[in-house]
Amino acid sequence: MPVTEDRGANTASVVPGEGFQYYRGRYWNDLEQVVRTLNERATGDPDQSWSDHLRDNYGPFRHALVLNCGNGWVERDLLAKGVVESAVGVDVSDDLLEQARREAASTGLPLRYVHLDTNRAEFPDEEFDLVVNHAAMHHVAYVDRVTRRICELLGPDGVFVSWDYVGPHRNQYTALQWEHAWTTNVALAPGLRQVMRYPHMPTMLVDDPTEAVHSELIVPTIERYFTIEHHARLGGGVGYLLLTHNDAIQSRSHDEIDGAVQAVMAADSELTDAHPETTLFSYIVAKPNPTSLADRGRLAEWTAAEDDRESRAADTGGVYYTPTAIGAMSETLVIAENAVASPGPAREVVLATTPGR
Repeated sequence: MPVTEDRGANTASVVPGEGFQYYRGRYWNDLEQVVRTLNERATGDPDQSWSDHLRDNYGPFRHALVLNCGNGWVERDLLAKGVVESAVGVDVSDDLLEQARREAASTGLPLRYVHLDTNRAEFPDEEFDLVVNHAAMHHVAYVDRVTRRICELLGPDGVFVSWDYVGPHRNQYTALQWEHAWTTNVALAPGLRQVMRYPHMPTMLVDDPTEAVHSELIVPTIERYFTIEHHARLGGGVGYLLLTHNDAIQSRSHDEIDGAVQAVMAADSELTDAHPETTLFSYIVAKPNPTSLADRGRLAEWTAAEDDRESRAADTGGVYYTPTAIGAMSETLVIAENAVASPGPAREVVLATTPGR
């Protein structure tokens, strides 16, 4: 696991593997039918996006901080829609920040960019009235530290908006989610089915150990420091698994896939409504709870627990949690497949997802 050690600052930051690139492939929300479903679940209106809802109900805003801004498309969109007047984007990738700066400069937008590791929570000390987490916090290891700092930055009248993956860490889906997705998939026409392979933990640790590193902690940590005023569970337990990186569907015209996508999204909504805890994505609008910062003893306990968790993971190759049953079986299958493809002397096999190994 790529780790930047800085024990003096109590930080062992998880960062992507060298050469890893974001914005690869096509996701479920590249499909118009999915976008309309997500809009309706988020705002109650299939024609109203989360940013329109934020502007109309809580904004407009003067100055925003955008976490893990990437190439800057989120803040450019927020300015174009009149959600915010200006913004600062932060990211750890120099290449993506350079793209964002070029785009902002080409149109004269009031956007500024700062290179920093969000895990350290050393954000610019400015008067922000909005902090935006758009698919950023699920890459953050120090979720408590960052969320606490956002609360401190905003003050009582500020707004924290989060549109993010909040499902199982590192996409280690539950048996309930996997079974519903599997059943829906086999009901599709053979030419439109997803190739379903359970996310392989050792590969994730090499490619991008930040992916969904503590995603299931995002919502409860927001609840520590904020009062949630709007929380929409967007689903994904079926739709995200079957439509993301599904070339069989993504490469076809709307008319060819409309029925299949509708069936997938209907199954997705059915699962989410029956089992809200299975949602993979949430849209949250929250306001700081200043009293959450008053109990210094409790804050110290949360800090110590987080520091201990990250320190132990740095010593175990980035492994935090006991593997799911499906994950363990899937990993065993991959090992067996590799052994068949490249036979060699028998040897002991140790699952990379076994804590402490």
